[in-house]
Amino acid sequence: MNAEHQQQGVADAAQARAELYDTLGQLTHQLNYARRVDEAIDGAKRRVVEARRTRPVAFAIAVAGAAAVVGLGVWGVVRAVSKRV
Repeated sequence: MNAEHQQQGVADAAQARAELYDTLGQLTHQLNYARRVDEAIDGAKRRVVEARRTRPVAFAIAVAGAAAVVGLGVWGVVRAVSKRV
């Protein structure tokens, strides 16, 4: 009976160790913000390339719109600064 309890204890410890390693792996992934940012950037790049390939006209319109928004923002900042000077 003692040997059976010992084997069961070893099996339980092995299972607990495996669960702990799994949990630590998940936590490591969740708390590694640099890796998560890199993965998000890679995903965004893939989506941009896919959009450019599948919908070139919509992609061009989106790029032009983004450039216009940035240009208007820069123009507004420069105008505000030039009025103060």
